[in-house]
Amino acid sequence: SSEPPALGLHSTTRRWRASSSWACAVVGMFGPSAAGVARGARAVHSNGFLSSRGQLQHVALVFLNSDGVRCPPLPSSSGSAGEPSVFERVWRCARYRVCADGAANRLFDGLCTDARRTAYTPDLIKGDLDSIRKDVRTFYAGRGVQVVCDGDQDHHDLDKCLMSLQDLQAQWVADGGEEMTVVVLGAFGGRLDQEMANLNMLFRWQSFGKLLFMSDDSTAMLLPPGEHEIHPNLEVESTTCGLVPLGGPCAQVRTSGLRWDLHGEPLAFGGMVSTSNEIVGSTVTVQTDGPLIWTTVLRGSTALR
Repeated sequence: SSEPPALGLHSTTRRWRASSSWACAVVGMFGPSAAGVARGARAVHSNGFLSSRGQLQHVALVFLNSDGVRCPPLPSSSGSAGEPSVFERVWRCARYRVCADGAANRLFDGLCTDARRTAYTPDLIKGDLDSIRKDVRTFYAGRGVQVVCDGDQDHHDLDKCLMSLQDLQAQWVADGGEEMTVVVLGAFGGRLDQEMANLNMLFRWQSFGKLLFMSDDSTAMLLPPGEHEIHPNLEVESTTCGLVPLGGPCAQVRTSGLRWDLHGEPLAFGGMVSTSNEIVGSTVTVQTDGPLIWTTVLRGSTALR
């Protein structure tokens, strides 16, 4: 056959397709820093905060150009008829909310009415402000939203928002709070070059307690080299998951708790890449000598149909 070697597509290679859910919950559902709590040499990750029904003091949201805002119920109402949207989940648990430049247009348009726009008001809009519409800027500025123009062309708007959050995190910690859990909503989809630039932020920004990327369909976080213990939040995520060696080859990866575990095999682009795996245990462990992107598909995603 002239076909290249199978990359985890056939039954004999299914154990290569290792992955697990970056959604975890081990130190209590909304416990101390959700990022990576050390247990000996092992980092323990928790994503259970997404099940919170109220605001959490360590969570911040960066809203990018997401289409996931579709006339949500007012916060004072009893909520939507079915499961809350990804936007509703993240917004209600965030203490501080930031829009990256033109994302304010998406937020404004998706909220449908001025009553909703007033109820879902961000704390900060930041970027070079080349995309935000005049009517949107006027509306939010009139409601006390801080609008900051940063014309630095060496950093894109997500970078600029994370800079502001890093300063805010220092204040929170100085006041006795936890390190910040930052959720970036709208990180995937649209232009591939922008998506890659966003994923690069997982590698550039490791100063927060936790940095999570989300879309309406997927989640992602960075697992640095070392040992990791992950507790899936299956209220929010499905069991479909993946481990992606985006930052470079991993010579040896070992996992447990997956349908197709890894037992020391390498992961690398051009070789084995672990996708379409399945969480089968209550806990997933990953041991890696290189950085890995840990990704899961959200429950209710159209990608599962």
